Amino acid sequence: MTTIAIITWAGLAVPLGAASALAQSALDPPRMTKAQKKAEKAERKSLKQETERLDEEKKREQEEQDRKRAALGLPSYAYKVDIEGLKKTGLEQLLKDRSDLVRLRKEEPASIWDLRARIRRDITGFADVLRSEGYYGARITYEIDRAAKPIRVAIDVEPGERFVIGAYSIELVGPDSVPQPVMDEARSIADRQVGRPARSETVALAFGQVMAKLPERGYPRAKLAVQDFKADHKTGKLTARVRIDTGPRVRFGEISLDGLASVKSGYVLKSVTWKTGDVYDSRKVEAFRQELTEMNLFASIRIDTDDPLQGDRQPVKIRLREAKHRSIGATASYSTVNGPGGSVFWEHRNIFGAGERLVLELEGDQKLQQFTADLTKPRFLRKDQKLLFGAEAAREDTDAFLEYRGVLRAAVEREINKRLRVRVGPEVSYLDTRDAFAPAKNVLVGLPAIVTYDHSDNLLDPTRGYRLDGKVSPYAVFGDGKHFVSMEGTARAYFRLDDGGRFVSASRVKVGVLFGADDIRNVPASKRFYSGGGNSIRGYGYQAIGPKDPAGEPIGGMSLFEVSTEMRIKITETWGVVPFFEGGSVFDSELPDFSRKLRWGAGIGVRYYTGFGPIRLDVAFPINKQPTDDKFQIYVSIGQAF
Repeated sequence: MTTIAIITWAGLAVPLGAASALAQSALDPPRMTKAQKKAEKAERKSLKQETERLDEEKKREQEEQDRKRAALGLPSYAYKVDIEGLKKTGLEQLLKDRSDLVRLRKEEPASIWDLRARIRRDITGFADVLRSEGYYGARITYEIDRAAKPIRVAIDVEPGERFVIGAYSIELVGPDSVPQPVMDEARSIADRQVGRPARSETVALAFGQVMAKLPERGYPRAKLAVQDFKADHKTGKLTARVRIDTGPRVRFGEISLDGLASVKSGYVLKSVTWKTGDVYDSRKVEAFRQELTEMNLFASIRIDTDDPLQGDRQPVKIRLREAKHRSIGATASYSTVNGPGGSVFWEHRNIFGAGERLVLELEGDQKLQQFTADLTKPRFLRKDQKLLFGAEAAREDTDAFLEYRGVLRAAVEREINKRLRVRVGPEVSYLDTRDAFAPAKNVLVGLPAIVTYDHSDNLLDPTRGYRLDGKVSPYAVFGDGKHFVSMEGTARAYFRLDDGGRFVSASRVKVGVLFGADDIRNVPASKRFYSGGGNSIRGYGYQAIGPKDPAGEPIGGMSLFEVSTEMRIKITETWGVVPFFEGGSVFDSELPDFSRKLRWGAGIGVRYYTGFGPIRLDVAFPINKQPTDDKFQIYVSIGQAF
């Protein structure tokens, strides 16, 4: 049996590049789309299978070598390894991950000297790991028991007491005097480390924070000049001293643009988040990069700020490569009520050179045929505001009415913050309607105002949070109707019932009221409230719930109430099931009358999850069905029900 003892202690070594790398590691990782997550999972699975195949090949090769050695009467140097003494530190797995003995255990050493070489490499590596974790007085011993079969290698680690940071100074020097607030900030960061375990990561992250903040204070050329670390074995404390060369304090200089083809340079420069002559701030550069990204006009964005200074000015070069601005697409849907349906659209995202988005869409099914044109001008007068124009021509033939309509609208939409949006603007409609009462032709002039608050975690497939939508639309009616005000409000809530988001409870409540018309006959048929169908109360026909004429056809109502709840259960990453229950009604009174019977439906759906939202198939049944209701309804479409 061989026993060797090695005592290790040394000063802390932190690589010069650690500051930026560790500062970057503290940032939140970018979120991935579902498609990216799926691709990453498939790649990990493929890599795992390839690793297992290679391991199996190595195992067979080793077994063959063992047979050859045994046939020649050569000794075996197969071994097992035990690493002890680290349970209280929590470092056992960290050292095993660093160990050659563990990693190469299945590959038998060619000789005892080969085995000793692995042990020496491990001891050196273990010492580095222990120092990096603040154990500067560690004692490492090992034993080789050649009498055991296989050979036993026992490594015993006595880490000793963990050192703490006794003193930490971060000194800023440069060609110009550094402003006192910047010095104070560096000193504060350093002072907060005193008394903490003397881990190299802790030390590096501290001066890494300073290195990351200096470009925000006008010092984009800061670099690490000196790092000095001393471990005092008598006191068990580490003294750390770091000197950073800040370089000159600079200001934003001339901006140059390169790579534009159809996007106007003025539109890009309007989004610059600083003024020439401002003190340089890397946060403003990153905010500008984000502004360019959100335009959805560029395939690549590069902002260079490393050209030679022009006096105290830092030139900024913006290199862009435009993405394709045009696209076409199509959608499809099916329900047992409306039959097959679909749409085709054409989109141009830069039609006038300043990010204006034009979408032309033709959609239809057995009940609705519609053409729409929508033009959006972003950054209208201010960067958080849009100017919207829309036109619509449609023919809608339902059990409730037949209508030909044309609509022109305009609106201004402002993003109050990341969650709250407000839209308001005029709308003019021409409606030629035939319903259960009498043919009517009306011109409506309205001023819809829409407020949306989205506190959910995902636009297409939320798992937690809530959404609130409100709409108030006053209409002046010229023709066969009467002036009225339409009000609608919808609240949606999402609750994740587990950490992985495989069980999500979703609920919805919707209320609508009409004021001022006095009688339902005075409201154009398409502006009344209806209920029933795939986006309303599933299990019932389209517009089938609510007041009806003597022939049993729906006539719409003055108020509406709907409530829905469903449990979204993910079976796999791509498949899920959704049981649901919902109900409500339409009323001929201005306010919902809950003394009237509500209609209830229930069912179950299947979801196939894609990168652009789930594809859903729902089968729904009316619970307290009306005589004219079918036994069930089937709906197929894209996106969650709400």
